[in-house]
Parts: sequence; C-alpha cells; structure tokens
Amino acid sequence: MRETLRRVVAAFCLYAGIALCLTPDRHLLEVEPVNWQQKVGAEQQHSENVKGIMEPYVGHEMLKDVDLASETRGTIAEYIAQETEGRLITVSGADWEGLWNDIAATVTDQAPSEDWAATRGLDYRADAVYLPTTAPLLQQLTRQWPEDSLLAYVRITPEKSGIPPRYLSVYQASPMDLREGAPTHLVYPYRTFGAMLLLAGFLFYILLPHAPPHESGVFYLAQAVGWLPDLLAALGSGCFFAMPFLITADATGGPFDPGWWPLTVVMWFIGAIFASIFIITTWYQTRHLTWDDSGISITTWGFSRRDMRRDELELIDVYVQQMPRWLRVLAWIVSIFNWRATSSAILLEQTDPGFSILLTNGTRFSFTGDGMWGGSSFLAWSDSQGVPVNPGVRPLLESHADYSPSRAGRVVSIIFAVLILIGAGWPLTKFAMASLPQPQPEFRAGSFSEQSDLAPPSPAPQQPAAGQQPVEQPMTEKLPEIPVTPEMLAREREIMKEIGAIRNELKVLQKEIGTISNPNAVAIEKTQQTMKRLAELQKEFEAVRSGKTPVEQSPEPKSPQEN
Repeated sequence: MRETLRRVVAAFCLYAGIALCLTPDRHLLEVEPVNWQQKVGAEQQHSENVKGIMEPYVGHEMLKDVDLASETRGTIAEYIAQETEGRLITVSGADWEGLWNDIAATVTDQAPSEDWAATRGLDYRADAVYLPTTAPLLQQLTRQWPEDSLLAYVRITPEKSGIPPRYLSVYQASPMDLREGAPTHLVYPYRTFGAMLLLAGFLFYILLPHAPPHESGVFYLAQAVGWLPDLLAALGSGCFFAMPFLITADATGGPFDPGWWPLTVVMWFIGAIFASIFIITTWYQTRHLTWDDSGISITTWGFSRRDMRRDELELIDVYVQQMPRWLRVLAWIVSIFNWRATSSAILLEQTDPGFSILLTNGTRFSFTGDGMWGGSSFLAWSDSQGVPVNPGVRPLLESHADYSPSRAGRVVSIIFAVLILIGAGWPLTKFAMASLPQPQPEFRAGSFSEQSDLAPPSPAPQQPAAGQQPVEQPMTEKLPEIPVTPEMLAREREIMKEIGAIRNELKVLQKEIGTISNPNAVAIEKTQQTMKRLAELQKEFEAVRSGKTPVEQSPEPKSPQEN
C-alpha cells in the first residue's frame, strides 16, 4: 500500500507542478505613459537613420525630399489625433490622475512602493508597467475597448483647468511579449506554487519509509526495483507532459487550443507510455506470494488478495516475458532502413525467464525472475505439497534464495536520494524563490501638477545670433486653418496607403542592395525609382493637406536628360 501511495502522490505533484509552472497569466495589460514629444523625436530620428543608411546607395539628391516621418511635421495636437484615431478612451477623476502619477513615477525610477516597482517591465520594456485586467480602474477600459484593436490610448482629462491632459498607452500584450518584457512573477503567477509542489512530491517519494521486507514468500524488493524505473518514468512522462505547454505558449487556449489539441494528444499519449512505468513498478513492488498448509495467497497493489486452495493448483510452469512479436518484427524492419535502430531491435529481443502458477480453471499467475526473492522456498513447499513442477523451472527457482538483508540496497537508496535532492531540490527552491508572487499595487487618488508630465520643460526661446536665420521649431508652428472636405480626407487616406506600401517595399529592397564592395545594381535602381515615387507622394500629401490640388503645385524643374 505504501508503494502505491508513494507513486500516486509523486505523479500528482509532478504533473500538477509542471502545469502550474508553465501556465501563464493571459490577462495582463502593458500600460505606458505616453510622452508625445519623445515619440515624435524618435520617429523623426528613425527617418534620418534610414536615410543615412540609404544615402551611400542612392545618393543625396534622391533622398533630400524624402521624409519617412512626414506625419509628425504638423502640430502636436494633429499628431495625437492621428495616432489615437479610433483607439481613444477618455476618462477623468482623481483615481485616474493618481494612477498616471504612480505609473509615471515607477517608470522613472521613483516608484511609490515596492509593489509598484515589482510591476515595472524588464530591459527594453522598462518604460511600462504590467497590470491585471481585473484591477478596478482597468475594468472600465475593457467595457470601452475599441473593436479589432490590441492597443488603446487613454486620455485622462484633469479636474484642474489649465493643465494639459495626460495619456496612457494600454496594450493587450501577447504571451510572447509578456515573456520578454514582464516580470516572471506576473507572467507565471503560479510558478512558485508549482515549484513547491514538485519539491514536495520529490520529498514525499524519498522520505516515505519503505515497508519492511517480507520475512517469507516470493516478492520483489522495493528499493532495488523502484529507483531507476521511477526516475525514467518521471523524466520521460514529465518532458512529454510539459512539451504542449511550451509549444503552445503563444496560443490563446494553451495545450487545449483548437488548433493545437492534436499535438497535445500525441505528446501526452507518449507521456502516458512513460507514466505506465509507474504502474508496472508498483505492480512488481506490491506483488507478494505466500503459502501455508491450506494453499497459497497472492497480494497485488498492497490491498488486493487472492487465496487459492491446494487442490486448485495444477502446475508450476515455465514463463518467459518478452516483447510482443509484432513489435520485435517492426524493430528489425526499421533497422533494415536505419542501422542505428539495430541496438533497439536487439534490446527488444531480450527475455526475462520466470515461473507461472497454473490453476485447474485455466487461470495463470506469472512471476518474472529478475529481482525476485524466495523462489527456493516456494519450490520446497511445492514439492512437500505434491504440486507438479515443470523440470525446466526448477533451476530458476533454486537460484533465487530467500531474502537476506544487506547494506547494498540502503546505500543505493541513499545515493539516489542525495542525487535527487542536489539535482532537483536546490534548483526548485531557487526557482520558487525567484518567482514569489507580489501583492497588487495600491491604486491611490491624486491630481496632476504642472511638473507631472513626462516631457521635459520647454527651453526658453533663444534669440538667433547676428546674421543667423531663425530656426523653425517643429510641432509648434500654428498653421492657418484650412477647410477640410471629404475629398481631401479620402485622397489623404489613399496617399497614406501608397506610402505605407512603398515603405514596406523599401524594407525588402534594403536587404537586397548588398554591400558597398558588392552592390546589387538591379536592387539599387529599383530603390531609386521607389524613393522618387515616395518623394512625389509626400509632396502630393503636403499639397492636399495645405488645401491645394496636385495641379496647383509648382512643377518640378526637369533635368536635361528628361528634356
């Protein structure tokens, strides 16, 4: 009974622990305070970087009129309206202002508490925090979330007048994004419990005392038979049980996702084959044959007992355990096409001789010889009771004497226990401590102040030096109001789609250009034509936005070659 309980508890802890360690929280939001000035500067810098990369190949003249960040050349208000179109959620209140203040402080190394600091992203996502969708304020967003969008902008209107609104970028991050940017204790909230459950299973398996060896009868010693098979069962079944969790980490439903369940079934079926070793080992360790003057008794699983009278015993016969014939034939066929499978085919041909007890009703109880104790005593009892014994099985029974205690089994058990504790116990403890869950941060009420914006204060305007022309400040110049017509908006959308397609084409061509020492002339020519078309579209876009039609633009002077 102890051996059955040992493996049931160990198997439960193994599979439940793996599932808890690898189950992510798919209800996290990546929340980031938006610094529009910095965002504009980054896009403009990116445009200059791309032009700098392309200039050695296409020349300065082709790039001087190209602007990959043309949408940032208007006012801040226009840029914000363009970025948040169809994705804007407007909120207000002291709770939202306090939330923005706490998030902004956290991403600028001034977290109001350790709980807030624990929500900050890692590495390149350190400018964002990760919060659960179940947070009180964030539940309001789920009810107003824009359709067909993973990103939403939250505009927080301050209660005090004269203070500009603040914005939050809220993103429904994918599991891959969460693994790369979010803290481990948020992505895998159950990992600590899973690691502790795995450790508890190992300790229970090791520390639960084995039942004392039987004084008489035919049995298999628990310590000698169990360690290696159980280790193989745990490693094999555990790996195949964990694979669907790892492979489907980015799927919405995990291992049970409709698109992945066939893989899960195959992997877990292979894992079940390895897990069956637990059952086989338990069967051997709990199988016990005893006898007296009235007959014999066979106990299995520690609680199932079968008694048979002397007159029911017909013969003690030979038994040979061997793999099924179809499996052995299949292994040899495979080895014909792949010689590496020959060793597996040879192993499948091995046999384990034993004995079987045949009853008068045709029932047969079999015992393998490997690891068996007490065979010689059972042979002596059979002869004394006049039970027929096949001559071929006598040498086997005589070679398996009664059990005599030795230190070898205990030494082997101690060695395996120490190896398991060193190899699994200490790493699991560190694993659990590294992902300890943290309390949810407190959402405090607050209010905006003039200095609470993430953007740095605007520098005081400087007078140009003598003889120097004033520098035009981007994003601040107020353009005259121009009436917007539906035709203008439609044309702008068409131009933006064409510009987007050309940018994608440029990304592909950039990889095909080659190097300065080994350029690709065809790709360079295509790039020049594409850049020229991009410049024309940008001019047309600016003309449409300024209220002019393409016909009203002043024509570009043609080069002598074009004339």
